[in-house]
Amino acid sequence: MVHRNNESPLISTHLRSPNVQEFLYSILFLFLVAGYLVPTHLLFVSRAYSEL
Repeated sequence: MVHRNNESPLISTHLRSPNVQEFLYSILFLFLVAGYLVPTHLLFVSRAYSEL
């Protein structure tokens, strides 16, 4: 499994097309998670402040 001479061009071509899609999908997923977590976190914080 030693392909050091062929590794860098493979990585550069791999970074161009499919990895950009994976990157965009991961950003979308992060936005979905943030969109779910932020309101629940705000609800929890407001509840904690109202209890004080």
